[in-house]
Amino acid sequence: MLGKLFKYEWKGLRFPMLIMLIVLAGTTVLTCSVIVTINPKFDETLTWYSVMALMLSIFLYYFGIIGCSLGVMLTIAIRFYKTCYTDQGYLTHTLPVSTQKILNVKLISSVAAILFLILAVAVSLLVIANVGVNHILSIAIAESNGYLTDTADLRRLFFQELSSALSEFETELGISLGTYIVYLVVYFIIAIIANTVTILGCVSLGQLYTKHRIIGAIAAYFVVQFILKILGYIASIPMYSKLMRADMYYEEYTAFGLMSPTMDLALFFSVVVAVIMYFINLHMLTKKLNLE
Repeated sequence: MLGKLFKYEWKGLRFPMLIMLIVLAGTTVLTCSVIVTINPKFDETLTWYSVMALMLSIFLYYFGIIGCSLGVMLTIAIRFYKTCYTDQGYLTHTLPVSTQKILNVKLISSVAAILFLILAVAVSLLVIANVGVNHILSIAIAESNGYLTDTADLRRLFFQELSSALSEFETELGISLGTYIVYLVVYFIIAIIANTVTILGCVSLGQLYTKHRIIGAIAAYFVVQFILKILGYIASIPMYSKLMRADMYYEEYTAFGLMSPTMDLALFFSVVVAVIMYFINLHMLTKKLNLE
């Protein structure tokens, strides 16, 4: 039965996700196409138009990512509302599965959809970066008047410079790049799970306003975000305290040493709010369920 529930959730999510992937792919192809048109040998007018086109494509790509991010969150919230609190909820709540399992399936499916979109964005960024680097190297070869014949040496030089920059970055950061990447991956996965639970909790809180449920959910979201913002300011106290100590006592801190306590505390607050929201979801789905 759980397998069928997951299949049912993905069936409802796949069409909106497909639209967002098409938008992302379209903006990626557009940006890559504009990148390869830039050529310093063009006259100033053509070069200016190429640069303007590149800026416009980057803006479109940026807003495409924003739109896809908002789209997936809205899709998750709307689907949760329709399948749990409208007439579609009669089918959901008559399944021979506990309410907690239904909620868990929706949470897992929602988090998986968000992670899939993030992976798609990461792949698109790698594609754009690869096209940009290859185009820059090809221009460098063309401008070398035969001194360079292939990209191997340029790539080697590029990666040497990149390695040097990353080494300096690690020194300033105070932690190895690999460890920092693992930290960020774990951090953002936990943050995504907490944010998803919170959004579904806001949808559930909105059901307390029987005549204006959608408005109630939106109001609950802004109230929760306001609370999280206040908690975020509280979480920043350790960082500002260290900055003051460094200024007064000439103490030195690495960037990670300054940021990590604040990031960890902010994540802790988000998880606490998410746990509260999880039990609010359970309570509303079991004790306060009032289908439209």
